[in-house]
Amino acid sequence: MARVLAFGDSLTWGYKPDKSGRHDAAHRWPEVLESALAGVTVIPEGLNGRTTAYDDLSSPADLNGARLLPTLLSTHKPLDLTVIMLGTNDIYRSLELRDTARGLSRLVEIIRHHPGRTSYIADCILLVAPPPMIAGPDPDVSEQMAARSRALPARIRQVSRECAVTFFDASEIGTPSTIDGVHFEPELSRAIGLALVDPVRAMLEGTSAPD
Repeated sequence: MARVLAFGDSLTWGYKPDKSGRHDAAHRWPEVLESALAGVTVIPEGLNGRTTAYDDLSSPADLNGARLLPTLLSTHKPLDLTVIMLGTNDIYRSLELRDTARGLSRLVEIIRHHPGRTSYIADCILLVAPPPMIAGPDPDVSEQMAARSRALPARIRQVSRECAVTFFDASEIGTPSTIDGVHFEPELSRAIGLALVDPVRAMLEGTSAPD
């Protein structure tokens, strides 16, 4: 049975836009992806507030994706594919696009050079660009942040080409909830899971090429 790691933040965890908790499993994109792929286990590793590779020392959890990823690779191996959807929290913390690009490149490097990669962790990586934020509903989301997030998919596509990994643009699937301008309504989370079925299947079958 193929094993896929879904590595992300609250968009992967399933955080509700109204802050009332977590979407049920039927509307969280990793679980939706798994239910549509026979013979595939999708391991959800979403953490609220996670960045690509940067610290938030005010948090009770370690939100630095680059620091925690090696442990998760060892925890969940063997892995046939790692799907990464990060970048929103980098922008939320006022980091520049170049910082997110460096962070994502570092995550790819970690996977490729993990000690157990040869026998347990496949060099098969999918970078997913999250839907951009919407300014207005949440006072913490400024127009500057929203504009930076709209430019993020193109930057992640560039990273995928430079790193020779596959790219998927979830910003083409829909936009976040108007409640907070960041998180997904259940319909969008489910739609992203279903949209990932074909590219993930193709990658697992070895028929896809880097974007």
